[in-house]
Amino acid sequence: MPEQPEITPYPPPARLQRASPLLAFGLEGPWLARHLAATLASAAAKDPVLAGTARALAAWNFERAPLDPAFAAPGLAAARQAGDAPRRRALCAALARRLSGPAGVPDAGDWPALRDSPDPEAGLAFLRPRLADPAGSLFWPGRAFAFALTRGLPDLGREVIERLGREPDPVSALGPRLAAEAAFAWDGPAAGLAALHAVDAVLFPRFHGLALAHGLAETGERQAAAAVLASLWRAENWHPGLTLRLDALTRPKAPASLDALPGRLFVFLYSFNRAGLLAATLESLAASRLGPARIVVLDNGGTDGTAAVCRAFGERLGPDRFEALRLPANIGAPAARNWLAAVSNLGPDDLAAYVDDDVTLPPDWLELLAGALLADPLADVAGARIVTATGPAAGVVQAADVRLLPPDAANTVRPLVNHGNGPDFGLLATTRPCPSVSGCCHLFRGKALAGPAPFDIRFSPSQFDDLARDLGGFLAGRRAVYVGSLAVRHHQHAGPAQARNQAAVGQLLGARAKLDGLFGRSAMTVAASRDADTAFAAWEETWRTLRDTV
Repeated sequence: MPEQPEITPYPPPARLQRASPLLAFGLEGPWLARHLAATLASAAAKDPVLAGTARALAAWNFERAPLDPAFAAPGLAAARQAGDAPRRRALCAALARRLSGPAGVPDAGDWPALRDSPDPEAGLAFLRPRLADPAGSLFWPGRAFAFALTRGLPDLGREVIERLGREPDPVSALGPRLAAEAAFAWDGPAAGLAALHAVDAVLFPRFHGLALAHGLAETGERQAAAAVLASLWRAENWHPGLTLRLDALTRPKAPASLDALPGRLFVFLYSFNRAGLLAATLESLAASRLGPARIVVLDNGGTDGTAAVCRAFGERLGPDRFEALRLPANIGAPAARNWLAAVSNLGPDDLAAYVDDDVTLPPDWLELLAGALLADPLADVAGARIVTATGPAAGVVQAADVRLLPPDAANTVRPLVNHGNGPDFGLLATTRPCPSVSGCCHLFRGKALAGPAPFDIRFSPSQFDDLARDLGGFLAGRRAVYVGSLAVRHHQHAGPAQARNQAAVGQLLGARAKLDGLFGRSAMTVAASRDADTAFAAWEETWRTLRDTV
C-alpha cells in the first residue's frame, strides 16, 4: 500500500473556536462562508498561528464559489502566499479584477428582492440583458449561476457556463468547473463524475477532490470515496464539514432494529385537501421498513378525496397498522400534532415520527432516525436532511440542522442558514447534535411529547411550532440530533419559501414575532453559546479520532 501523506498541521478545533466561534457550524451557506473568512482573517492578523488556517479557508472559499466577489481578492492573496501555480494565481488575479462588488455594479441593489421573489421570471428578466454584455463585469454571471442552482434553472446555468467558456484563458477554465457543478445538480452523480474529467485539478484541487468523493459515494463506491476524502482531509483537516463527512463515510451510524425497541412505534401524518400528495407519501411510507409501527393519519377537515385515500390504505394495511382520524374543520398544524400525540396515549419510551404529507421517504428512513435518536441520551428528537424532490432543482437542500446565532437588535431567535446554492457535495450528509431539526420528517421520544400541548397552538395555522418546541427542550438541557445521511425528498417549498401571497407573508411575519416573544434575549444568548460549544465538541471528538486512525 502506498504511504499516505502526512497530515497538515492546523490548530485543533478548540483553538479555532476562540478565533472563529461559528466555524464548527460548517462553511455551507453564503453568509456563513463570508463571515468565517472575515473573522478568521482578522484573528490571523493578530495571531500568526492562525495564518495557515485563514489561508486555507480563503483558498477553499474561492474554489467552492469562484464567482463570489467576496472570495476573489482573498483567494488571490492566499494563492500568492502559498506559492500556487502561476496559472492559478493568474485566474485569481483576473477574477479579483472583474468581479466588481455590488457597490460598483449598476442596479445591484435591486437584485436581492428579485432573487427572492416567488416568481423566477422577474429575476430572469432582470438578468438576461446584463448577461448579454460580453465586456461587462463577471458579477452578473456569478449571480445568475447561483440563481440557476437555487431555483432549478438549468438553461440559465448553462448559458452562464457557455459564456465563461468563451473567455480568454485562464478565466475560460471556469466553464468546466461550473459545468461539473451543474451536472451534479441537474443530471445526477454519474453525469457529475463524467463532467469532472474536464475540470482542471491544478486550478481547483479542493473542489475536484470533494466532488470526486461525493460522486463515488453517491454511485455506491463508498470505499473509494472514503479514500479520496481521506486524502483531501489530510491536507484540509481544519474543515469541520470534511471532518464530519469523512467520519460518516468511514464510521456510519448503526440503524436501529425496529423490532427491538423499548416501547411502541408510531408514524403520524396530518393533511388538509392534498389527497394526491398524501397518497404518494403513503405509498412511499408503505414501501419503507416500518417494523411494528402504527400509522395514524389525521384528515384535518379536508373536502377533497383525502378520506377515500385513507380508507384505501386502511383496507390495505389493516386496523392494527393503520388508523385514520377525521376532523370536521382544519385546526392547523400545531393542534393536529398535539391531537395525534394525545389520542395515541404516548408513553415515555414510545417513539413517534411526524412526516409531512408531501415527501418521498427512502426505505431505511425510520431505522436511521431511531438509531441516531437512541444513540444520543440527551436527544429528544432526530431529523433528516430535507431536499427538493423533483424538477431541475431536485436534490438541492431545503433544510439541514438548525444552528443558532446570538440575538441581535431585530430578533432574539436567529436560526442560521447553513446550506447554500446547489449541491452540498456531501458536506451536509453528516450526523451531529444541534438545537433543532426540520419538522418535515422527525422522530420524537414519547416523553418529549408529554403534556396537553407540546406544540404551541399560538403558531396556528403553521410555521415555527416545531422550532419552538425544540428550542424549549434545548433551553431545558435537551437537544436534537441531525441525521444528514438521511435525505428526505420534499415535493414543495419548505418553511418561509411557502409564503407566496400577502396573506401568507403576513402570517409568516406574525409567527416570527411570536417566536421572538416566546424566548428572551438572555436565554437565547446562552442557547447560542451552548450550541456553538456543542458543535465544537462534536467536531473536536471526531477530529481527534480521525487524526489517530486515518
